Amino acid sequence: MSRWIVFAGITAMLVTGYFATFYERGQGPLRAVKFLPGELKSKVQTALKSKGAAWVQVEMDGQRAILTGTAPSELDRDDALEIVRHAAGQGGTVWGGVTKVDGESIRVAASQKPFTWSAQLGDAKRVSLRGFVPSRQFKNQIAAEARKLFPGGIDDQTVVASGQPTGDWMATALHGLSYLVKLATGEVRMEDNRITIVGEAQDDRARDDIGNGFQAVKRPFEAFVTLSDVDRSNVPPVNITDEDPSEIAGESVQRLPAADCQKLIDTAMRGNIVLFGLNSTEVNPAGKGKITLLAQTALRCPDLKLKVTGHADGNNEVSKATDLSRQRAFVAAKMLTDGGIASDRLIVTGVGATQPDVENDSNDPAPDRRVEFTVIP
Repeated sequence: MSRWIVFAGITAMLVTGYFATFYERGQGPLRAVKFLPGELKSKVQTALKSKGAAWVQVEMDGQRAILTGTAPSELDRDDALEIVRHAAGQGGTVWGGVTKVDGESIRVAASQKPFTWSAQLGDAKRVSLRGFVPSRQFKNQIAAEARKLFPGGIDDQTVVASGQPTGDWMATALHGLSYLVKLATGEVRMEDNRITIVGEAQDDRARDDIGNGFQAVKRPFEAFVTLSDVDRSNVPPVNITDEDPSEIAGESVQRLPAADCQKLIDTAMRGNIVLFGLNSTEVNPAGKGKITLLAQTALRCPDLKLKVTGHADGNNEVSKATDLSRQRAFVAAKMLTDGGIASDRLIVTGVGATQPDVENDSNDPAPDRRVEFTVIP
């Protein structure tokens, strides 16, 4: 009996010595309680940094991680909780990982309204990404898919934010991106639960594919398509006359003979330039009146086709000026289609700052911030 007592005593001393050693040194397969919180904090911080979640602050209470900070979005907050939960193994007292994640003190940044995102197709099949995305994970996935689809590379200036609409936002954005490759130039844009594709289709087949594909967009998202054929024209504007636009502004909409149409076209083309503010894509009241007149004329003259050309001044980088000019052209074209003009009667393009106003003999860049409408025979 005494031998068992001596054996038990020796065993207890060895076990106590083992744990005491690792409590002081923090080494071995069973982590010491004294050093475990520091080790876990380091692992958690490393994991968060590798995933781009630098906004999170971490404190450890034993094996419980307490998180604070302001998350860019709800999804980023949820992603951070998962990152921390798996940052140091399986968890539990024996395995030495994080046993609990406390994110109650995490705040979420204010929602963005409207929640907008866009992908604009530029020269050499390069795509520019702008606006908001619901999480860093979504941002990375969209950028990765864009690199696959567009050999010219990407310019990603999207920002993670909260406020995305309900529904599968990610699938809808990728759906739009997949059809952007069928354009010669244009953009896909999401604004809350609306997704719109505008621009020049590569050919009739591409235009049909896009139209059919956008019908498959799932609710609660709504899809809109405004497309034209590839611009194959190089036609200067028609000559204009001195007719007073007010003579036709109040007339009822009806189809007219060719001779009368030509008179209306010549009159409408006197207002064929719409000016914009600095870096703006908003059409002012005077511009809206000109576009309304053009739409009325086009409705009454079914053979009339228009080229809508956006311009920008030289105050921006080449790529930004080109994007801005296209956006202006798309806005003007959208107003025409809203006025009842079929999209296949329009050619929409943006030329950046490459075609300044030749009649401008001053240093004022304002006349270069414009959209011009020309007639295509």
